Amino acid sequence: MKFAGFGHVTLTVSKYDECLAFYDRLMTNIGMRRYFESPFAVGWYADEYMFVIGHAAPAGDRFSQRRSGLHHLSFRARSREEVDSCYAMLKTIGAKIIFPAEPGPFWPGYYSLVCEDPDGIRIEMNYIPEEGWKAVGAAADAIARGEAAPAKTW
Repeated sequence: MKFAGFGHVTLTVSKYDECLAFYDRLMTNIGMRRYFESPFAVGWYADEYMFVIGHAAPAGDRFSQRRSGLHHLSFRARSREEVDSCYAMLKTIGAKIIFPAEPGPFWPGYYSLVCEDPDGIRIEMNYIPEEGWKAVGAAADAIARGEAAPAKTW
């Protein structure tokens, strides 16, 4: 498999309002646009690159997706077949599978898998086809017009 890049980066932050103001300025400055907003997270994108921040929950002794810092690491696949191939490999090494390779609710055609590394850090491999990227762009256009973007539940 040829490396296809990172899917997106999601940071879980404890000072949400301050971070939202900071990242909104930074992402806009570097040419990214908001593509979704929810009570729990905000995301920006440019081309096929996505960056998200979300609210942190109280920290425990073990890695938590809701603690300040890394939420999960996502890698981009070039096809559903690449996601399936990665899933097969993860099963052979006994990785802890959280979500098997399957369609997801996020964008049209979204297809992904999620596992955990030995420390419990979540890793995703996803594929988003052209119709999914068109939906991301349409959501960004709606926000730019001052309209509500489609609600996301993560």
